[in-house]
Amino acid sequence: MRGLWQLALIAAVVLAIPAFFYGPAYLRHRQESRVRAEGLPATARILRLEDTGSRRNSMPIVIVHLEVTAEGRPPWQASIRRVMSMVEVTALSPGGNLPVRYDPARPDLVAISP
Repeated sequence: MRGLWQLALIAAVVLAIPAFFYGPAYLRHRQESRVRAEGLPATARILRLEDTGSRRNSMPIVIVHLEVTAEGRPPWQASIRRVMSMVEVTALSPGGNLPVRYDPARPDLVAISP
């Protein structure tokens, strides 16, 4: 019985460590995919880019602060946190516009349209 308990504890630790480190990014990715597929179209003006100082595969993790405008709604601010290539980062400049999609139930959930 003691061996089974130890095995269960080791399995829990082995599964918990990746979930702790990769779980939030995975959930953000799933949420972004859902908003991109099901969200309503809008236009966003880039307010500023914020480098988090973190990197994934040598690419920066950036927070893009936006002012979103959609038909029938007053403008609102939202942020997108994502890994971007240096080409994407240099293409996005404050004051520029880009197409986005948003979740009407939670307008703070915004995804850049493909």
